Amino acid sequence: MKRFDMKVATLATLIGLALSGCSGDDGKDGVDGNDGTPGTPAIIVATSAQSLNVTVEKVAIASDSAVTFMVTNEKDLPVVGLSHFGFMLSGLEEGENGDANNWKLLSSESCPDSKYAKCGTLTDNGDGTYNYHFLKDVTAEPAFTINDDKTLRLMVNTGGEKVGASELPYANMNYDFRAQGETPLYTKNVVNNQNCESCHDDFTIHGGHYTEVETCVSCHTDNKVSSSEKVFPMLAHKAHIGVISAPVGGCDNCHSENEQATDYANWKSVPTQETCITCHTDVNFKEGVGHWPYQDNAQCANCHTPDTLEMVHLSTYKGQNERRNNLHLTVTEAKMVDAPEAKANIDANLDTDKTGYVQLTVDILDKDGITRNEQLDLVKYMYYAEFYINWGGQDMGMERGKVLRVHTNKENFPGYVDEPIVLNYENGKTTFEIGPFDLEDDFDGDLNDSYGMVTPRIWFCIDKDGETIQDCDGKTDWSNGAAGYNWQHFFNKEGMLEERPRRQIVTNELCGDCHGTTTSEDGFVQMTLNCRSCHSVVKNDSTYFGTTCASGSVDSDGDGALDPMIMMKNLMPRGERDWTTASNAGEECLACHNANNMPTQVIRNSQTKQGDEDYVEQLTMSHPDQKVWIHAMHANNRANQSGEGWKRNVEYSADLANCAKCHIADSFDAKYLVGRKPLALDLDYMDTYDGLDPANGKDTSGNKRYAVDAVADAFVSPTAAVCLSCHGKRAATEGEDRRQVRKDVVSHMKQNGAQFGVELGQYTGEESCAVCHDLTNLKEVHGLK
Repeated sequence: MKRFDMKVATLATLIGLALSGCSGDDGKDGVDGNDGTPGTPAIIVATSAQSLNVTVEKVAIASDSAVTFMVTNEKDLPVVGLSHFGFMLSGLEEGENGDANNWKLLSSESCPDSKYAKCGTLTDNGDGTYNYHFLKDVTAEPAFTINDDKTLRLMVNTGGEKVGASELPYANMNYDFRAQGETPLYTKNVVNNQNCESCHDDFTIHGGHYTEVETCVSCHTDNKVSSSEKVFPMLAHKAHIGVISAPVGGCDNCHSENEQATDYANWKSVPTQETCITCHTDVNFKEGVGHWPYQDNAQCANCHTPDTLEMVHLSTYKGQNERRNNLHLTVTEAKMVDAPEAKANIDANLDTDKTGYVQLTVDILDKDGITRNEQLDLVKYMYYAEFYINWGGQDMGMERGKVLRVHTNKENFPGYVDEPIVLNYENGKTTFEIGPFDLEDDFDGDLNDSYGMVTPRIWFCIDKDGETIQDCDGKTDWSNGAAGYNWQHFFNKEGMLEERPRRQIVTNELCGDCHGTTTSEDGFVQMTLNCRSCHSVVKNDSTYFGTTCASGSVDSDGDGALDPMIMMKNLMPRGERDWTTASNAGEECLACHNANNMPTQVIRNSQTKQGDEDYVEQLTMSHPDQKVWIHAMHANNRANQSGEGWKRNVEYSADLANCAKCHIADSFDAKYLVGRKPLALDLDYMDTYDGLDPANGKDTSGNKRYAVDAVADAFVSPTAAVCLSCHGKRAATEGEDRRQVRKDVVSHMKQNGAQFGVELGQYTGEESCAVCHDLTNLKEVHGLK
C-alpha cells in the first residue's frame, strides 16, 4: 500500500492558498533544469525456491582465501538471505612412481558453526551474490603445497533452510580450478552420481547433507580420515565387496564411461596396491604374501597393463563370451500339434481331446553359423542340452511346463522330465516331440489359440584353450566347458512367431544396471546373473536334494521340531561373469515361474508351515510366480528372508517405491493384472513333519519332497499378491524373528475383493484394486512423475 504523509499534504495546501491570493503577471517560465542522475533498477529476487544453482564468480587462494559466488533458483532468479552453507577446499596431488592422483583436504568449514566445522566470514551482498573468506590458512596445510599447476576443488554445499515457504533440499556444487583460476591440467573424475545411480536412486550420504560423489572424494582423503580403509577408493570398494548385486570382478559395473567420468578407466590404467587389496584380501604386497613383494606402486603397471586388467576382470568366466561362440543350438521350428505323431508318444496313450504336443526342431551350428550335420541326441560333446517349454499365453497353462532334456546332468522325473523322443532327423535338423500339454485351463478356458515359449539350458565340452569342441570325458566337462547362448522363442499351432506376443515389462539393460551385463559381438545384451544365482547347490548329494527342486530340514537336536534354514542358500552372485548361461532379463524363467507353480521350498525348509497364523500370506509372498517373487525378493519379504543373519536377506539399493527403476514405461499399471489367473497354493503340501535322517543324504522319508509333487488346493487373487509382495510386511520388533505380515494391508485388500487361500469353487476374481489405484494414483503414491 502507498503511504500518505499528512504533514506534507497540509503544508502544500497552505502554500497553495497563499499563492492563489497574489495578483499580477508572474513572468516567463524559467529554464528547464538538468536531467537527474538515473536511478538503479530494482532487483527482482526469488521469493521461493525448489532448488538452488551455485556459480563461482571469483576465487582467490592465499593465506586469506576467498570466494565470490552467485546463488539462483530454478527460475534463474537471485536468492538472497541465505545463511546455511558448507565450504570445502581440496587439492589433487599428481601421482608419481605409479601412485594414483590423490586428493588432500585443505579445509572444511560450515556456516553457521557446526559440531564438526567452524564458519569464516560470510557476506550476503543482497543481489544473489555472496562472499566467503575461509577461516583457515589453506596455504599452511602440510599435506599439500599449493602452486600454479596443481588442481584444486571447491565444494559449496547448500540446503537445510527455507526460501519463502519452501524447505530447500541439500545440494552440492563442485568447481575445479588452478590457483590463478585457470583450467586444471589434470583431474581424477573416476566415478560420479550417474555411475552410482544406475543402481542407487538419489545419492545422499550423512543424513542427506552430501549429494555428490565429488564431495565424498574431496573429504575422504588420507590426510583427513583416521585409516587408509576410509580413503574414498578403498571405502567405496569395501562397502560394495560381498554386497554388490553383480559379479565382483565386473569393475565396469561402477567404472563406466560418461561425460563427467573422464577418468573412468583409472582402475585399469593406474593399478595400485591400496585399491587392489580391497578385493584381493589374501594378498600382502609388503610381505610378499600371494604376490611378489613390492614396497610401492612403481612396478605395478609393468605387468598389470590395461589390456591385462581388462581381460582378467571383464572377460566372462573362463572366457565364456569367446568360448560359447564355438557352438549354437538354434531352433528352426516349433509348433503345437493336437495329437502326437511319434510312436512312443502314441503308445504312451496320454493324449486326450484337451491336450497337445510340442514339436521342436533344433540345428547345431558352428561358430560360423554353418550346420554341423549332427543329430543332437547322438553327439557326445553336450554336457547338457535342455529346453524348457510351456504353453498358455501370459500366465502359461502348466505349473512348470515340461523340460526336454536331450542331454542332462540330472535325473529325469516322470511327467515333468522324460526321456527325449526323436520324431525325425534330416540334414542336421533334429525334431523332438514332447507332451502332453494342457489345452484347457480352469481359469483361461480354451488354450488352443494361445501361444507357447521355449528357452534353453546349454553346456558343451571344449578343450582348455576354448577353441576345439571335444567329447565330454567326465573329468573336465565342467572345468573346460562353455555355456551356450541363451534365447527365447514364442510359437503357436502354426509355427514360430516373428513378433513377441507378450508385452515387454523389463529388459536386460534395466536389470543389468544393477546386476551387470555382457554384450555379444552381434550386440545382444545379456544379464550376468543366471539360474544358478538362485538355484544354487549346497550339498554333494543326490541329484535333486539341496537344490530348490527338492530339499528339506532336519531335526538335529531331536526335539520333534525341524530346524528352519538348515538348507538355505544365499543369493550372492559369483565373482565371475556369466558362470553359466546368462539370463535374458529373467523372462525365460516364466516357463516355470508362473501363477500355476505352487510355493513349496519355504515349506520344505520350514520357514512357514501349516498352523501358522500367517501361513497363507507367507506362502503368497514366497510364491515363485515371476511377478510376485521378483518384487518380494527385492523387498526382503519372502518367508526365507529378513531374519537376523539369514542368508537370503536382500538390502535393496534403491527406493522400492520407484517402479520405473525396473519397469519399462508404465508397465506397472495395475490394469494389466485385471483378469489374470490367481496364484495357486498347495496348503497341505507337507502335512507330516517327521524329518530326515541326517546321516543319509538320500533319505526320502518325511520331509524330503520334490517340488513337482505339489497339487493346487487353494488360490490367491493376482493383484493382491503382487501388491502384497512389496507392501505386505513391517519391520520386526523385539521378540520377533523376522519381518511380520501387515494385517491391516491384508484386511484392506480383502475389503476390496481380494481372496487369500480359497478353494477353486470359491474364487470369484472380483478384485476392485484398479478402480482407485489407477495409473495416476500409483504414480502419485509411489512418488513418480
